[in-house]
Amino acid sequence: MSETDARYSRQQRVGYFGAGSQTRLKAAHVLIVGVGGLGSPVSLFLAGAGVGRLTLVDHDVVSLSNLHRQILFQESDVNQPKVVAAKKRLRALNSELEIKVINTALSPSNAKELVDQATVVVDAADNFLASYLLSDLCFASRTPLVTASVLTTHGYLGVFCGTSDQPAPSLRAVFASPSNAAANCNTAGVTGPSVGVIGSYQAQEVLKVILADQSQLSGKLMTLDLWDYSQNIIDFSSAVEPMHYAPIIDYNSLVDVDLLLDVRSQLEVEQSPFSDNALNIPNTELLQRIAELPTSKRIVCVCASGQRALGAATMLLNNGFKNIFVTSAADSI
Repeated sequence: MSETDARYSRQQRVGYFGAGSQTRLKAAHVLIVGVGGLGSPVSLFLAGAGVGRLTLVDHDVVSLSNLHRQILFQESDVNQPKVVAAKKRLRALNSELEIKVINTALSPSNAKELVDQATVVVDAADNFLASYLLSDLCFASRTPLVTASVLTTHGYLGVFCGTSDQPAPSLRAVFASPSNAAANCNTAGVTGPSVGVIGSYQAQEVLKVILADQSQLSGKLMTLDLWDYSQNIIDFSSAVEPMHYAPIIDYNSLVDVDLLLDVRSQLEVEQSPFSDNALNIPNTELLQRIAELPTSKRIVCVCASGQRALGAATMLLNNGFKNIFVTSAADSI
């Protein structure tokens, strides 16, 4: 038995892996956006399974607070770029792989090229703006998007956008508008095992997508609570795509005639203004103050993470505005 055969022998004994499955895995190129709690198990399991090409995108560095859930890293990696430490760990696991690292945040300026090169895209960024940007591009190119998110012990995952042969709805069809809640792992917390389980599910779905297995969660959303072990699967395969949505653009693409609408609270704006020329209307007040907005200008909604900006953009579209866009003030996601 060759070394390659020995490496994947236990995997190949699983009945779902038919003839030629290892060849298909080796030929696949998976883009993983986010090398944190979800990206750690996803990348480890895909590397172990023999997925031939991995592209890792993350601009963050390893911190001590990451280590309870980001199992790619150890104490000696603290303050190193995550993608650099991740590549070293993954190469140690499987030296046969081709691993490319992008030590830059995902943004509208780099996302299309990255998506166009991929067989499957993994959304492990846990950020709605990144999820919507990836969904827009994946839906246009019919590249499967395996997305997941975790907060405290709750999470979800699903496969969206699909392929030409097996179409699936976009995230915009499933989540017409993200929640206005600003909670994240930094504020609400998360348990390591919860992220690990859902990240493992996410890796399993990637393998199923590559192997064109019909049991993949295509157009479906699985919700889980990893504390009481409850779960549910919701079928969104017939979800209708929105007729209009607010595209996500680079902050540096703004022009003087644009109206930059900062939808954060007044206190947030005072503490960290994005622009002296921005109009501040918190999204909680937007409907009451909508008459203050011009209908003739391009309106670009912005907030700290993009989540509230997406919600504000949806409100404006639902109230007859047409020329609406969303951006991140940091020009990154």
